[in-house]
Amino acid sequence: MKKWFIPLLLVFALGACGNDEESTVEETERPLPDAVTEVYANYQAALESGDAETLASIDYAGRLTDLPATGAVTRQIAPGDIYESWVNEDEDVAFLVHEMVDQDGNPLPNRLSKVAVKEGEDWSLVITPAALPKDVIADVSELLIGVEANEYGVNAEANARLAEIPEDEAGPIYDQVNAQTDYMALEADNNVFLLMAETLTVEENQTIMTDYFKAYEKWYTDNEETLREAAATENPIQYIEVLDPLKTKLEEAVDGYDEQLVDPSFG
Repeated sequence: MKKWFIPLLLVFALGACGNDEESTVEETERPLPDAVTEVYANYQAALESGDAETLASIDYAGRLTDLPATGAVTRQIAPGDIYESWVNEDEDVAFLVHEMVDQDGNPLPNRLSKVAVKEGEDWSLVITPAALPKDVIADVSELLIGVEANEYGVNAEANARLAEIPEDEAGPIYDQVNAQTDYMALEADNNVFLLMAETLTVEENQTIMTDYFKAYEKWYTDNEETLREAAATENPIQYIEVLDPLKTKLEEAVDGYDEQLVDPSFG
């Protein structure tokens, strides 16, 4: 089973980048602001009911929220509990890792994450692909230095539970879980920050990644009709088949950004 769908294929090539010395996580005692918790609760309720209008009101980009709203209902998934969160010193940027659960409330193997941004007095979540500014990229990358992506991005207990399913029953279940994983194509790929935190602390890389996020957002808006078709496709195998050519287009849209990034050990 795949761990999660990550549009930015370059992250795998960057796995060996950086210092050889082990990074140390600087734990913060700053709690998640109540306003962020409230916005996340609104996200949970909106996605569970397929309420695209409410999603648009709390989404950083606020566009095409019918795609994740429709996809979540079709895939029978909803956001679960917040697993971990980090908040910057100014308390205007946060990063959340949260569970996704099936129709029975069981956590799925792949967690999602959200960037939360405060603009004025209001907080929003990066739910659909958005052109993130350099300062937000910098803040999130600093928060996540030393975080092990697999520890936070994958629910090991959920993986283990699925591994115990008898082989003759596993096929349809894994088809559904894989389709639920690919649902992430309908939301922003915030998990990229888990995988690239140290790389994105380099100022030059932050500039490059602003262009990456713009390209990712353009892919999303350019392909909205096919993404909408995928979101409404109930059969999990057909759903994955509809998404496959879209993934190819996304790979093409972000191709080359990996070649521009600077190794953090030399940044």
